[in-house]
Amino acid sequence: MPRQARIKSSTGIYHVMIKGINKEQIYKKDIYKANILKFIREIKEKDKFFVIAYCIMNNHMHLLIKVEEDNLADIMRKINVKFAMYYNYFEERNGYVFQNRFRSEAVEDRNYLLCALRYIHNNPVKAMLADSIYKYPWSSANDYISGNSNIISEKYLNGIMKMFNNKQEFINFHGVFDDRLYMDIKEEQNKVIQEIINNTIDHYILEKGIVDKSQITQAQKEELASKLLKYKFISKSEIAEKCNISIHKVSDIKI
Repeated sequence: MPRQARIKSSTGIYHVMIKGINKEQIYKKDIYKANILKFIREIKEKDKFFVIAYCIMNNHMHLLIKVEEDNLADIMRKINVKFAMYYNYFEERNGYVFQNRFRSEAVEDRNYLLCALRYIHNNPVKAMLADSIYKYPWSSANDYISGNSNIISEKYLNGIMKMFNNKQEFINFHGVFDDRLYMDIKEEQNKVIQEIINNTIDHYILEKGIVDKSQITQAQKEELASKLLKYKFISKSEIAEKCNISIHKVSDIKI
């Protein structure tokens, strides 16, 4: 299958995600997490790019970066090659380290930039590795809260914090529910989809004052299905199951 063409960002900002091959936990050791950040710092000193946010999980990494030239692929290649050589040496292994090439999404406006940053910082919270964004040591959340970083570009460290009245408002922003689907590993995306479905259902039930879910009428089931259909990433079969109606009825709903 031919590779899908990468969408070029008009702002030069991208949300980048890369994962270990065969779900391998390539960043499982703290020393590995520390060194991938070290390699990124070294490479950004030579190449023209800015790090806006990062989060290093055990088997994948998220970056929010701005490239000054159209050199995203070259930057990521250098980061990946340097880490792969290091990782293979210390793990006494050979072969590929990363699952295919990196994935990226174009970030075209300030709102999406902030939402992507929030999503990246919330990764360890959603994975239950920490109960707050500032308690996970391998993301840029604390860089922003402390106002000090050796990897986040000062332009963005100061600029993004100026969008909030204070640090607590920045922290609270990370607790706001977001019903967008962001780029991530499949397991995490599935969790997010379920969270969006459950939130939509709970909000509808509360809005309608429904006390007993078994008393939901057919018309209400179809109305709820129409709300879920607005999310293009939720399948009709799953909507039919969640709303307890036939998939044919879901297909007949116009939105």
